[in-house]
Amino acid sequence: MTSRFEELTHLVYEASLDNSLWPELISELVEEVHRARDSRYLESPNQMEAETRGFENLSRHFRRAFSISERVVGLQEREAYLSSILNSFAFGVALLNEEGQVLMANSAMHEVLPTPVSMGGEVQVFLPKSGEERGLSRCAEEVNRTGKALEFQSQKDGAADIIILPREDAARIGFPSIAASVVMSSGQQSHMGADHLAKQHGLTRREAEVLRHMGQSYDLREAARRMGISYESVRTYLKRVYGKTNTNSRSEVAALLAQSPLVAVRSQDVPASALFQVRNRITLSDGRQHEYFVLGPQDGAPVLVFDALSGVTIDVIGYPQRCYDMLAKNGVRLICPCRPGSFWSDPSEMSSLRDFASDVRELLDHFGIAKAGVLSVSFGSGSALAVTHELQDRISKVVLSSASYPFYRHENWRELDQFYHMSCILGRHWPSMLRQIIPFLVRSILQNKERYFDRYCRRSRSADDIRILSCPVIRRRTAEMLALRTASGMEGMVEENLLNAQGWDFDPSDIRTPVEIFQGPDDNVAPVQGAELLQQHLHNATLTILEGKGHYHHIENWPWLAARAAGKDIGQDALRYDIPEF
Repeated sequence: MTSRFEELTHLVYEASLDNSLWPELISELVEEVHRARDSRYLESPNQMEAETRGFENLSRHFRRAFSISERVVGLQEREAYLSSILNSFAFGVALLNEEGQVLMANSAMHEVLPTPVSMGGEVQVFLPKSGEERGLSRCAEEVNRTGKALEFQSQKDGAADIIILPREDAARIGFPSIAASVVMSSGQQSHMGADHLAKQHGLTRREAEVLRHMGQSYDLREAARRMGISYESVRTYLKRVYGKTNTNSRSEVAALLAQSPLVAVRSQDVPASALFQVRNRITLSDGRQHEYFVLGPQDGAPVLVFDALSGVTIDVIGYPQRCYDMLAKNGVRLICPCRPGSFWSDPSEMSSLRDFASDVRELLDHFGIAKAGVLSVSFGSGSALAVTHELQDRISKVVLSSASYPFYRHENWRELDQFYHMSCILGRHWPSMLRQIIPFLVRSILQNKERYFDRYCRRSRSADDIRILSCPVIRRRTAEMLALRTASGMEGMVEENLLNAQGWDFDPSDIRTPVEIFQGPDDNVAPVQGAELLQQHLHNATLTILEGKGHYHHIENWPWLAARAAGKDIGQDALRYDIPEF
């Protein structure tokens, strides 16, 4: 017995240093909890006392290991935050070592000195004063030998101003001492400051274009060439810029541009989801902000979506145009309420899954919707049925895909996925441990998504699940959506997991709304037997077995599932969603 706890303790500390080991640790913990509950292993009072003492010691080690892991993960996340900040700047920064090789470079510098920087090879630059082409490492050697900064361009016809600073100058500014020299660039593509100035002073499209070229330090003849107009036309536009901005020279315009903090920010494409106005918020009656996603034709039949706890099956944020096209064909409008504490919805203390019903009622009132259908996926079935239980006058039909039912106990839990282990074993018998583990499991997925999906695919008996979860787009977008879902913290996800794990505090048989359940026989996250039990406990439910499917079939089947939730009689051979290839 002692050796088992010693092995677990070692694994606890290993996981605190290697975040990718949390899934293995969860499996071992579940195994131990299950062993402790089996009376065959507790044949004497001494064994029971030793078992209790072992769990107490393990809990103490867990607290220490969590503290270590939090510090390690905190440093990793801090590095990621700093990288994100550096990459948002329009000006380029690169640190060089003693040999003139790049130690790190932000995105703007990669754009100025592209491939060689990312490959770690030699970078050739052009010195306009001497007309010489030279390697960056040689430039670094010269500035540190002479102690004088050196200006250059990325190529002969390049317009980006680049400077390399010697160690002394870099250290004086505050760069780390590891940098033997520092390369800085004014950047090539930040038009945000010029665009802001153009809007402020009512510049025309051509006048704003001249202003942007000036911000890139082009002379007037080069600006004319790039704009495809005559030199005299550029001069005319420039005079108009002077008049509208109340300036008299290029230096005064440059000074005006420099006053805007937006000149330091890289130009970014507007997300497609923003063009579709997918993400929205309302203020609830208690003052909380509630976020929801909405997509589909204005006259489409409304369907509320309660997704799984770890992501959004219907990727209305990443691929709104694709999703809209599918929704328009079926005449459906999706509304996805974000549960408290997830995405940008303010957190709220919840003692029951039913507590979310009041938020959903206010959202329906906001849209003026008398009745809506409901589509839920995986562990979202708890929230979906809890809301339906409370709002039966507002819900017309419920469709559950890969439904999870916490009152079902699988006869061989070891063959199932770790999410079942967490919810039905740890969450039920050791909830304090589940509360601590979830944040680290989420971080493990975010930082090691390939390992997480590969692990699931090795355990899955569904060829369909393996095919879907082997798709690079699904892996990338699941991690990105999980990061968005937990951007404001993980407390909302933790609380909902715990409420699901402890069992529903409402009676499904009270629900009179028609319910359809669609389940794959090879589902190893929410077993089909659990769906069968749930069907028996519901008052008005049907169960359809999707042959050859596992847990994640809804990623392709959601168009016709949503249509059925809207009350449309659409079969399984209807329109399916094609997963993007890149």
